Amino acid sequence: MVKGSDALGGGVPARAPTFCTAINCLDGRVQLPVISHLRQRFGVDFVDMVTEPGPVGLLAARTNVAAVQSIRERVKLTLERHQSCGIGVVAHHDCAGNPVTAAIQQQQLRACVPLLREWFPALPVIALWVDEHGVVQEMG
Repeated sequence: MVKGSDALGGGVPARAPTFCTAINCLDGRVQLPVISHLRQRFGVDFVDMVTEPGPVGLLAARTNVAAVQSIRERVKLTLERHQSCGIGVVAHHDCAGNPVTAAIQQQQLRACVPLLREWFPALPVIALWVDEHGVVQEMG
């Protein structure tokens, strides 16, 4: 149980922790900025991470059926087990797993949102771009 609004403790009565989900690259440079942004954006204690190298490339192309299905099943697990209240899908500058231009990654990122909304229609889905400075921007 989480104490109050501080996920690391505090002196108020315990309550169930709250979660959202990130479909994120495995690149360590983007983990903390994404967690911080999503915790604030969705007002949650924790962010469940579904990581893949360059996930937006996989989801946009949909050619690697096994990888796409794996992402879907892992997101489904976070929703079922942690009652995740929202999903953020992430792309970032200098992605080794999806080595294309920022413009192409951002197109892929936008293309993922309708698929995720189709899979998980009850939840808000947002697209996030992390720039070379670690700044997270929501993409429309």
